[in-house]
Amino acid sequence: MREIEVSQITDAVERLCIAANEHLPEDVKNAIKCCRACEDGEIAKGILDDIIENFEIADAENVPICQDTGMACVFLEIGQDVHLTGGDLREAVDEGVRRGYD
Repeated sequence: MREIEVSQITDAVERLCIAANEHLPEDVKNAIKCCRACEDGEIAKGILDDIIENFEIADAENVPICQDTGMACVFLEIGQDVHLTGGDLREAVDEGVRRGYD
């Protein structure tokens, strides 16, 4: 049986929340750039340029992307041979999200 301290889960959730808010996946960046390349409207081009500039700054400076943060949804897969120690799983995840968005 494998034991995992719930504080490790809190730390991992915090890191993942920060990364998700600072760095868009490459496929998403490429899709936005592709849309910009195909856009005819001047206003739409300007908005897409702003979005591209924003995610480039966020990547370079490790700051959150300016967007509606929405709500964090956390999905966990835990094997049946895992034992969590040192606290409650839900509280650990909630604390990780709280710290990640602080």
